[in-house]
Amino acid sequence: MDSARVRGILQAVQEHRDASVSPEERDVLVSQGFLGVVDLATRDRWTASVSDLPSLRDRVREMSRVALATPGPEAPPELRQMIADLEQATRAKASLESVAWNAPTQQFLLPTLAGRNLLADLTTWERRLEGRTFEDFQEEMSMYLEVLAHTTGRAEAVYRGLLLDEGTQDVEMVPTELLFTNVDFRFASMILAKRSVDPSLLVRSFQFFNHETNWGSLNKDDRLIGSAILASLPWDLGSVRQNFERIRIALASHGILPEDRIIVAASLTDLPENWWTQVLARIDEIRRARPPLNSLLASTLARSPYPLAEALGRFDGALAGMAAKGHKDGIHLEAAAAILAAAQIPADDMVDRFALTVSHVAGTFNPPYAPAAMLAASPLEPLEAIDVFRDCLGTVTRNNFFDLTLEIEELALIMSYGVAPLGLGYMAANLPPGAPIVPAPPVAAMAPVWGTSWYVWHNYWVYRPIGRYIATHPVHVHTVAAFG
Repeated sequence: MDSARVRGILQAVQEHRDASVSPEERDVLVSQGFLGVVDLATRDRWTASVSDLPSLRDRVREMSRVALATPGPEAPPELRQMIADLEQATRAKASLESVAWNAPTQQFLLPTLAGRNLLADLTTWERRLEGRTFEDFQEEMSMYLEVLAHTTGRAEAVYRGLLLDEGTQDVEMVPTELLFTNVDFRFASMILAKRSVDPSLLVRSFQFFNHETNWGSLNKDDRLIGSAILASLPWDLGSVRQNFERIRIALASHGILPEDRIIVAASLTDLPENWWTQVLARIDEIRRARPPLNSLLASTLARSPYPLAEALGRFDGALAGMAAKGHKDGIHLEAAAAILAAAQIPADDMVDRFALTVSHVAGTFNPPYAPAAMLAASPLEPLEAIDVFRDCLGTVTRNNFFDLTLEIEELALIMSYGVAPLGLGYMAANLPPGAPIVPAPPVAAMAPVWGTSWYVWHNYWVYRPIGRYIATHPVHVHTVAAFG
């Protein structure tokens, strides 16, 4: 059966239209739990039950008032039975309102929860389903969900290794405020888990950078994100550290403040050495053109795949477009504008993509601007990116890879980066390339922004605000679900 046909059937049933489902099609979808079958006798029984619903509701309401005025620890048996009947009638009403008549089989069809979820998946990926059989789609979606679960399992293994290493630290020699927390390590482990190598090697790589690098900073957030990003690069550890330190030293002569150098250097370390001069020169030009601009945002625009004038024009256009839609939030909106401006999406679509994604994450992140821009900048369509993010939310939750519910969204956002649909697994953009990149001509595109910059954005605009909130609120506050 074709995927488009399955989608048409489920859509028609959900809209209570006759989908003209053949017996063979019905059997396939019913056997897999995507549709339910309701015969005429069952529908007539539901109809009779629903017809008594108003009077039954009135009787329950009146008897409840009498029971409340009568002393006693329990409700009368008659009232309990009437409440059970009311619940059954209410369920029958919901089912009756959901059924759709199917003429070829002379019976009613009822959408199930699994069927509604399948319809949502088919609708999300409709643009990519042309010519694909339903069986192939199911197999690929199963592979996709397995990849997500496998990634969380790898992150769990890395997390345990990092915790074990931190437990060996002499707490009398290391101030408490410099020790990493469970939340810190889960953040780092999800980044590291995107590399498909032995988790123990990832742990050792993180330890190497964490313990052997002269960070020149007592800020543990810098040390955490720096170690995680550098350990995520698939190159020789010594060469990665040397490149990071050389870029950090070079940034000092380009006006980047000491407190920003670790983050900016980490965001550029995945670039080939023969691109450093060009990127640093672009940082200088951006700082001259936009003196107040945050250093991290300047580095984001500097490595964007557009000529400098176009990159700044896209940045200004994104800011103006978002302000026209009523979004005004200073540095957070500037961060979103820089992410959109550096992304490989048409300038005319930037703000509309952002408006769509921000409407879905506004209750999930606070403020939502940078996370929404990160999803809008995805090579996926906005609804596809949102759907992947939701799948990642479900995976993190089902696998219990969190202590505090506030962690779920930020871990899912990291996981969603690089997830590909229907090719399923992770796109090459998920990690910086291992082989040297051949530079494009100076008039053409710069280095693609997809790389370590993504994790820096996440750290700066998602992880740190959540970390500050956790640090300043009682623990019990974080146990309340916050899915928006």
